[in-house]
Formats: sequence, C-alpha cells, structure tokens
Amino acid sequence: MDVLVIDIGGSSVKLWHTGHEEHRKFDSGKLLTPDDMVQRTLKTVEDWKHEAIALGLPCRVSSGRVVEDPPNLGPGWVSYHFSSAFGQSVRIMNDACLQALGSYDGGRMLFLGLGTGVGSALIADHLVLSLDMGRMQIGDERVWEILGDQGFEELGLKKWQKAVQVIVPALKHAMMADYVVLGGGNVKEMQELPDGVRRGHNRAVVEGGRRLWEELPDPAEKASQWLIL
Repeated sequence: MDVLVIDIGGSSVKLWHTGHEEHRKFDSGKLLTPDDMVQRTLKTVEDWKHEAIALGLPCRVSSGRVVEDPPNLGPGWVSYHFSSAFGQSVRIMNDACLQALGSYDGGRMLFLGLGTGVGSALIADHLVLSLDMGRMQIGDERVWEILGDQGFEELGLKKWQKAVQVIVPALKHAMMADYVVLGGGNVKEMQELPDGVRRGHNRAVVEGGRRLWEELPDPAEKASQWLIL
C-alpha cells in the first residue's frame, strides 16, 4: 500500500512515502494552520502517488481525532476535516506514537523524541499509549526544558548529554520498559547511550505509517485487540 506519511514537528513538516527513500520537508512553526499544511503538502509532493495518508501531530489524539491544538503550531486543528481537505483517507496519530509504532520490536517499549519538545509513547501488548512525559517536573524545570531544544541550547552538548544519561534511565525504570528508543533531531548528538537504550532513525515514521494502515485497525474502531490511546 502506498502511504504518504506526514510528520509534523515544531520546526518542520517532514513528508515521507512508503515507496520512496527520499523525504521532503518545509518549515512549520506557530503560524502554521491546517489549511497551510494541506496546501503546502499537496504542492510539495504533487508528483507522488499514494492511496492513503498517515498524519502524525504533536498533540493529544484520541480515537484518531485531534482533541487539542498543538502548542507549537497555529490554531484550528481540533475541528479540521483532514480527509475532506486532502480528498483522501487520513489516519491520525500523535507524532511520538507514530514514531514509536515504526520502532517497535516487541515487549514493553518506551519511546522518547528529543526535539523541539520531548514526545513520548509506550507500546506493550497491543497497547499504543500516548504520554506527555515532557511536562514532568524535575527540580524547577520540566523534562522538555532539559532534554528538548531549549535544554540543548542552554546546557551545551556535554551537560545535555549528561542529563540524558541520568533522566532517560529513570524514565525507563518508572515506566517498567524493557527498552527505550530515542528519536528526534538531537539524538544524533549522543556519543554514548545508556544501557537498554537505542537510537531511533527518521525512517521509523514511515514504517509507523505503513503499520497504521496495513496492520492496525482504524483508530476509531473500538472492537479490536489493539488499543490506541
């Protein structure tokens, strides 16, 4: 199945295709509305043929529906009809869940995306659970302020790496995860990873989009062995 995978982050929108190795992108940010995203996506991939769309959004998604506007994007996402705008079937997931789904190798896996914020998701025994661990408080700061872009810029590389080495194993232990996958733009800066932690890769979101359409039921379908929360 040819699936267009749209991975929306706080600084860019990355466009992938299950049948292509390359990806394309354009800037996002606090002025990006869903109308803007749709029009720019259609223009950017006008030569790509696809049967369906998998959309990853950095916000709460419940039963395949957006339930809050992403904090780092413009307004209007909650009530937007993506399938009508694209003229094609669209399945929606939290962006960290989509990355996690593509990275999953069984067992109990915690996914952490180190980027503009800190996306997080847990997958275990047919449960795909969206988390918001970035808002957890550590001292006077939240996890996203330490491990996200803000922390990377304020702490510098060495102190940021040390923070990752301390905080990530603690989150792994708290979630009783068998292993952790680290994704996001800053993970490439990690020179050494803690035990039980592996580096994710950008194309995991492509596999996540494929699995969302080919292996998982419609997120709105309740009568399923899979739970997508």
